[in-house]
Amino acid sequence: MNIKDCFLLGMITKPHGYKGDVVLFVDADEPLQYRELDSIWVQEASGLVPYFFDSLRPHGDRFVAHLEGVDTEAAAQRLAGSKVFLPEKLLPELPTDSFYFHEATGWTLFDSLSKTEVGSIVRVLDHGAYPLLEVDADGKEVLVPLPDHMNLHVDRTRGVLEVELPEGLLDVYLKNSEEDQDGNEQSSEEDEEWTD
Repeated sequence: MNIKDCFLLGMITKPHGYKGDVVLFVDADEPLQYRELDSIWVQEASGLVPYFFDSLRPHGDRFVAHLEGVDTEAAAQRLAGSKVFLPEKLLPELPTDSFYFHEATGWTLFDSLSKTEVGSIVRVLDHGAYPLLEVDADGKEVLVPLPDHMNLHVDRTRGVLEVELPEGLLDVYLKNSEEDQDGNEQSSEEDEEWTD
């Protein structure tokens, strides 16, 4: 299995007990939708390695899992901290007003209010109160916030994300760049006058 064909499901955090059980953290809005899994792919030094479940049960906001061939605390400890992946085909389908962050990379961002193309989405940053789209707009970096109330439409076939951008957002990034260029040009002209 190639990692580019997978999505990050979560992580094995630590052993649970003394018989090889592990705690599995599933990084999803609804972790319980994964309670019927038969297997996972664990990232090891050699690449992604498949592990099959002997058992998988909810445990608070996580799962306790027993993996085939992992029968001791030491074996479970070796997996602690390992990232866990699943094939992308197992991702639940989303409606056209939402998307998985990893799939937006390379899509085109389109402003549905001004009916203009903004640029290519470089990545989705998920660090603050809400996600940010990092967009390459003809060589200029533009950051677009995605609060929950923002209207958006996903066209997966065309690889386009349409968003109603807040008025003036692009001006903050693009006009400043133009003004900087104008300022640099003016400074160059003044320098030429000074040297004459």
